[in-house]
Amino acid sequence: MRVIRKIGFFSLLAVATLFAQDAAATLTSSHYDGSTYYYTPGGLHGRIDFAVYDTQTYPDEFIGAGGFQAPGSGRYIYVYQIFHNPSVNPALSYFAILGIEGSPVGGIGCQDDQSGGIASSDEYFTASKGVWEFQDEHGQGILFAGEHSWFLVLSSETDWVVGEYEIRAAGDLPVPIPEPAMITLLGIGGVLTICARRRKSA
Repeated sequence: MRVIRKIGFFSLLAVATLFAQDAAATLTSSHYDGSTYYYTPGGLHGRIDFAVYDTQTYPDEFIGAGGFQAPGSGRYIYVYQIFHNPSVNPALSYFAILGIEGSPVGGIGCQDDQSGGIASSDEYFTASKGVWEFQDEHGQGILFAGEHSWFLVLSSETDWVVGEYEIRAAGDLPVPIPEPAMITLLGIGGVLTICARRRKSA
């Protein structure tokens, strides 16, 4: 019983932490915003802040957020910023958002955050991803630990919810990063599975 209480406490702590992370976002929007943390097997660790701006409902909010210029004519503007934790060594070289299949995308770009951030070296779309790369002329990552990116921006006519990102260090394969809600559900599912096994064994 004591073990189950401890598991329940840590589950609640994890959920509270996720909500606190969302509240710490540096990008804000009346439409949709938040923050999530990433951890990869290769040692990458940091935070992604994001916001979605509806330029029809709130036409001035996107410009007021940082003097942004939309990279296309899409109604919805998606803005991301990566903060690469100083406690890790690998340089981040690749960041992608998933879930844009069939979504008309107006454009993709990278804009100066006016606070010493790192610009992406390339931005492009594939069939299902919006991708920003951070690499030098030798293909090595340039978003080193302790640094952060410029604002990574794209526009679309579709208001979609991005469920995952992909992140990698130079030379590594992309690693999917689930959204905070998915991490919470996985944690609760694990707790319920442990409780069910303990009941059966008793």
